[in-house]
Amino acid sequence: MIKDNDYAIFEYEKCDEDLIDELSNYIKQNAQIALDFFEVEKPKTKVLIKIIPTKKEYDEYYRKLHNLPSNQPLYGWLIGNYNHNTNQITYLSLHDFKNTSHKLKDVPFNEALDYYKKTIFHEFVHYANGLFRNKHNCGYSEKYLTEGIAAYLSKQHDEKTLNFDFSIDDVLDQNKNLYYAYFMLTKYFVENYNKNFVLEIFESSRTAKEFLQNELYNKAKQNYSKQETKKTLN
Repeated sequence: MIKDNDYAIFEYEKCDEDLIDELSNYIKQNAQIALDFFEVEKPKTKVLIKIIPTKKEYDEYYRKLHNLPSNQPLYGWLIGNYNHNTNQITYLSLHDFKNTSHKLKDVPFNEALDYYKKTIFHEFVHYANGLFRNKHNCGYSEKYLTEGIAAYLSKQHDEKTLNFDFSIDDVLDQNKNLYYAYFMLTKYFVENYNKNFVLEIFESSRTAKEFLQNELYNKAKQNYSKQETKKTLN
């Protein structure tokens, strides 16, 4: 089944017919936030958002997409991805989150749906980042920024209590997935630096790594420490 809006084309199965209008409207309402951040225009070719009914099917699709062995184990939290080469977001249906490590079955449905919409928009931010790459003919920046900006713009951690308990080595370790750390660093970065400078850092992985090591980590840590001290005093 197909549904499209100004920014995306949704491909989905009947099991998601009850949610597709809300998902489509959410992307339509928020898409410009991502495009404006990266200062890119809405492309003529819309992104495809393919919603897959089950985690088992999603894992099979993901392995084929990335040329992985058919028996390659995948993380239980892996529910979506954006592929720059195919211009496609692939996402698991909310109706099968019971087979993931996301414990949405224990929360009210509206809360689960809000989480789901934010995570899909997280992938849309990666899509906008891809448009930025095309515009500037550059590669992706460091993981802490690419994942951090997706978490920041999608507001996935806005209402969570987060601790600055990670090192620079933790952040740069490609085998770790410290999304809360990426969010904290990127939030401080985009809210405290000139926008042109922010986008310049997004153009180069090497520059982003050096910036983290030489300045950003220490300044962000100091900032969050001050915030924590104020909370304690109050």
